[in-house]
Amino acid sequence: LDTNLPPPLPLSPLATMVLDKPTRSLPPGSSFERTVGFLAASVFSVAYVAAPIHVFCALGCTVRYPTWWGAWMMNIPILVSLMVPCRVVERLANPIFTSWPMQQIPKYFHYEEYHETTDSEFRSSSKNFIVGAHPHGVFSFCGVCAAVMTHGARDGFGAALAEEAPTAAASVVKIFPILKDVLAVFGLIDASSSTLSKRLSKPRGTFVLYIGGMIELFYSSPKEEVVFLKERKGFIKLALRSGADVVPVYMFGNTTVLSVLAWGPLASLSRSLGMSVTFFWGRFGLPMPNPVHMTYVRGRPLGMPHIENPSAEDVEKWHAVYCQKLTELFDNYKGRNPDYKHKKLIIK
Repeated sequence: LDTNLPPPLPLSPLATMVLDKPTRSLPPGSSFERTVGFLAASVFSVAYVAAPIHVFCALGCTVRYPTWWGAWMMNIPILVSLMVPCRVVERLANPIFTSWPMQQIPKYFHYEEYHETTDSEFRSSSKNFIVGAHPHGVFSFCGVCAAVMTHGARDGFGAALAEEAPTAAASVVKIFPILKDVLAVFGLIDASSSTLSKRLSKPRGTFVLYIGGMIELFYSSPKEEVVFLKERKGFIKLALRSGADVVPVYMFGNTTVLSVLAWGPLASLSRSLGMSVTFFWGRFGLPMPNPVHMTYVRGRPLGMPHIENPSAEDVEKWHAVYCQKLTELFDNYKGRNPDYKHKKLIIK
């Protein structure tokens, strides 16, 4: 580790420290750079639609026309995807994220970051952290921008991001052909309690967790931001048991970058499958991101104690602290994003 990194994080860093200037931002890009950024960002949302369509069409054609060579050709990308381990793609994450087209993505979104807790502090701390990310949205383009920036920054995670701060995701995302390969650059790990608990028991066990899940995308509106958090308390218990700390993150722009068909049955189906199942659209009416402002804000750790057998009261206490700190984070920084300055955060 770099010996010039800051000392380990204190255990009780609850003091509010609202930042006046972004920790990271980029100068406005040219029209060409923003166009390239738009096309590079679109790969993720288009893959979210194209991968399931391709898989189901290939399987359907194979069943209906088992002797047709075209049906078997359609299965080749699926078979290759199933044979290629996610680790292979993870190792390519740094050259992918530092490539010139990917570096234009933040410019397309007029992206800014505010770090009350810096990447250097994370990496120099002896503690593990659960980074609570909100909201989920159809797809976290703000998370993509954050990955691009930390890979390219001198004081960022760089090539170690997938190993030191992977993103927890539903099991289906990790195994779904083609889609798993596109998303593997983020270093996905299974979001099951057993997997996360095992990771927190080891050094450098930090991970990013979208606590509210995809159900949140069905409830936000132009006037309100909704996060599902009232009944999501497992991450607090996990942190208390393992001695980890929790850091809240709010991603302004995740709910405005794409529009979604918010129909009740689709929300239930999405929850059952563990992935978003709905119609969504953006620029040109296609599954491509709108050029909205993106603002990533990371708060301070809560300063949680290590309690091997936390009581219900312990969990309730620290869950309430987390909800309070997340609300403060939203209110303190919503004015930095023009699409959110009049919005109110609702915790359901």
